Amino acid sequence: MPAWLPSHCRWLWLSIMAAWVLLSLPLLTALPAPWKLVCAMLTMGMLLTLLVRSVQLMLHRRRWQKTMLPGTPVYLSPLLGPCVAGLLRPCIVMPAWLSIIPAQEQALLLAHAQCRLAARDPQLLAAAYALLVVMPWNLPLWWLLHRLRFAIEVDGDARMLAQGHDLKDYTAMLRRHGQYYSGFTGAAPFAQDDPRALRRRRRIMARPPQSRIAAANLL
Repeated sequence: MPAWLPSHCRWLWLSIMAAWVLLSLPLLTALPAPWKLVCAMLTMGMLLTLLVRSVQLMLHRRRWQKTMLPGTPVYLSPLLGPCVAGLLRPCIVMPAWLSIIPAQEQALLLAHAQCRLAARDPQLLAAAYALLVVMPWNLPLWWLLHRLRFAIEVDGDARMLAQGHDLKDYTAMLRRHGQYYSGFTGAAPFAQDDPRALRRRRRIMARPPQSRIAAANLL
């Protein structure tokens, strides 16, 4: 893998999240009893939300159809995808309309999903949500989670370009299929469903290698 790839940045943001939780623990212990109760209720609410979304994902999985795409097992879903779903045993989920898009776009979607699995993005997000459950009331943690998700997307972009995929075709695929990304917690989407984030990613990918090296070093 080329040295300029910012794969370490994902772990940097996760490490910052963990450090912030540790630094915030004294504040939590110093809170009055009523506020501690509020924090505990928020944590339980966050846990309940994650549980509900996990159950939703399990119910949706019953309707998925298993198939093979160029030697790779995938699931076709009527509502979910393209994404990598699941935490302990993540799998590639593609939308049922996959067969109606050009073969080149299918290949790009599959390659991106394989990058997700290889980089262990679902497990990384699971660790981030575990930290968030501890202190869901801690607003800086939500901002750090947002930065982590963006770093994951930039890292995925770098991996795709390093594999030799055409920049124009890849960015066109992101633009066309960004609207279908899932919001399920148990699924790692291919990109943040945010036009501004997609524009930033395209600008980063369009930079010459020297600029990307500098950006990676800065991060």
